[in-house]
Amino acid sequence: MSHELIARNKDLKRLKESGYTLRLLDGFLLVEDIPYVNCEGRVMEAMLALQLDLSGNDTVQPSDHVAYWTGDFPYKRGGQKLQALGEGEHSQKLSDGTTLTYMFSARPTDGKYRDYEHKVTTYIEIIEREARQVSPEATAQKWKVDKEIRSDDVFEYMETASARQNTVDIATRIKEERIGIVGLGGTGSYVLDFVAKTWVREIHLYDDDKFLQHNAFRAPGAAGIEDIEGGPSKVEFHAGRYKKLRKGVIGHTARIDETNIGELKGYDTIFLCIDGDVIKKRILETCEEAGSVCIDTGMGIYREDDKLGGIIRTTTSEPDQRNHIRAKNRIDMAGGGVGEYERNIQMAELNALNAALAVIKWKKIRGIYQDLVREGDSGYILDGNKIINRDLVAEKSQN
Repeated sequence: MSHELIARNKDLKRLKESGYTLRLLDGFLLVEDIPYVNCEGRVMEAMLALQLDLSGNDTVQPSDHVAYWTGDFPYKRGGQKLQALGEGEHSQKLSDGTTLTYMFSARPTDGKYRDYEHKVTTYIEIIEREARQVSPEATAQKWKVDKEIRSDDVFEYMETASARQNTVDIATRIKEERIGIVGLGGTGSYVLDFVAKTWVREIHLYDDDKFLQHNAFRAPGAAGIEDIEGGPSKVEFHAGRYKKLRKGVIGHTARIDETNIGELKGYDTIFLCIDGDVIKKRILETCEEAGSVCIDTGMGIYREDDKLGGIIRTTTSEPDQRNHIRAKNRIDMAGGGVGEYERNIQMAELNALNAALAVIKWKKIRGIYQDLVREGDSGYILDGNKIINRDLVAEKSQN
C-alpha cells in the first residue's frame, strides 16, 4: 500500500525521488536520518514526524504547521536553541516503539504549507543548515533503498485518527485480539460498527437470520433497496460492508448451538447480542472454560402512557468476576420473555447505546479506558437518565 501511496501522490513521490528516506506509521509520515546539532555542538540524526492528512489514498493540503521530532532539541552552531522551531516537549510512543520527544511549530511565510513536500523541506532546511555549518557533508538525502512503507495490515487504508489523538500506543494494545459477535440484530450490528474501527486482528460474526427491510432501520449506515432485495443473510450483508474498511471480518452464517459452540473458545472476547435463550448458559460456560471475556447486552423496554421506558443492560463475565451472573440472575438464560424488546420493538438509538456501553466496557477491561469500580453489571435507566452500577470488584476490594 505504501509504495502505491507514494507513487500516486506527487508531493511524496518528489520527496522520495529527492533522496529522502520515508516511512509511514500509525498515520504519520516519518522522514528519517535528518542531521541536527545537539546542545553539545555535535551533529546527530533523528526523525521528523508529520501527521498525514489523506482523502482515501490521496494526500491533501496539510491542515496545520506542526511537526514532531524523535531526537534532542536542535541547536544552532553557536550553542543557542533553534527558536524558529518553537519548543514544546512531547511524549508519544508509536506502535514500533518510536518515541516522539518534541513538537515543533514553524509557520511558513504564506501561513499554510502547500503540500507535504513543502512542509518536509521547510523543516529540514531549518534544522539541517545548522548541521552543515558543523559538518558540510551532513544531509538527510541518503538515497537509501526503499523500505516498505505500510499502514497496519488490518486496515485497507491508513488509520490516521489515533495519531491525531496521541493514542496510538493505547489503541494498539488490542492488535492481537480476536472478537466474536453472537447476534447481528440492532445491537450486534452496532457492536460490529464500533469494533471494526479498532485495531483488533479478527472479528467473527454469528447469525443465521436474513437482513430484511425492518433491519435496515435499526442498523448503522444506510442500506439501499438493492441491498435488501432478495433477503441477504445478515452475516453476508454486514461482513461485505466492513470489508471495505478492514481485513479480518469473518462471517459464519449460523446460529450458535451445541454443534459449533466450541468455536467460541478461540476468541478473546465474545459480545453476546441475542435475546434470552438457553444457549446463553452454554456460551457463558464455554467462555469460562477458555478464560475469555463475555459481554452480554440486553434491554427491557416497556410501554406506559403511550411512551417507552425501560433499562439498557450490560453484564460482563471475565476470569476474576463470574459468580455474580448466576448468583444474582443478571442474564436471562431461559428466554420466553414478553417485554417490548422481546416483541422486537427496537429503536436504533437504544441499540447503538447498548452497543456503545458494551464496547466501552470491553475497552476498560483491555486497559484502554480507566475503570475505577469494575462493575460486573450496569443498567441505563431511560426515563431517569441514570446509570446504575452493580457487582463492583473495586468496591469489594475496599471492604
